[in-house]
Amino acid sequence: MKFLALLPLFLLVNFLHQPMSVVGADLIEETCKKTKYPVLCVKTLESNPKGSAADAKGLVHIILEANLANAKGTSAKVSKMFKEAGSKGLKECLDVCAEVYDFAATEDFPTAIQSLEKNDLATAKIHVSAASDAPDNCKDAFSEDPSVHTPPDLARLNDYFDQLSITALEMLNNLG
Repeated sequence: MKFLALLPLFLLVNFLHQPMSVVGADLIEETCKKTKYPVLCVKTLESNPKGSAADAKGLVHIILEANLANAKGTSAKVSKMFKEAGSKGLKECLDVCAEVYDFAATEDFPTAIQSLEKNDLATAKIHVSAASDAPDNCKDAFSEDPSVHTPPDLARLNDYFDQLSITALEMLNNLG
């Protein structure tokens, strides 16, 4: 009988000592609110089946994996544009773009992911920051030759890459 009398007190104390952590969709919302592109952030994280169960570091891992996939896709699309380009000037500009996106896909994002897994946030940030320069470097190549204009598809790829990589860098910065 004494046990039943103490049960509510035990449950209350036990409840108050539970860690108050944000999980699932709430963590995604909280994390993404701190970024410049919250809608893109939420959409990207929720599209991954692991997103709802991930902790903050797991969410950063997911966004880095999304950036890696995007870098590979962008690199492939730019390489295809290069092969189909007619003018020498356009080919030269696309060659620069292909190079910077390929480096982001083969070096920067893989190294950032490995660094995150080792809890080396400083190195991860350096590589995401370097990768996030790819769209600007690509745009700069076109600005150097006024007779060549950025193809609309490439402009969209540049913008999306820029937004996704900025989101990853902001999430890394918020992690620590």
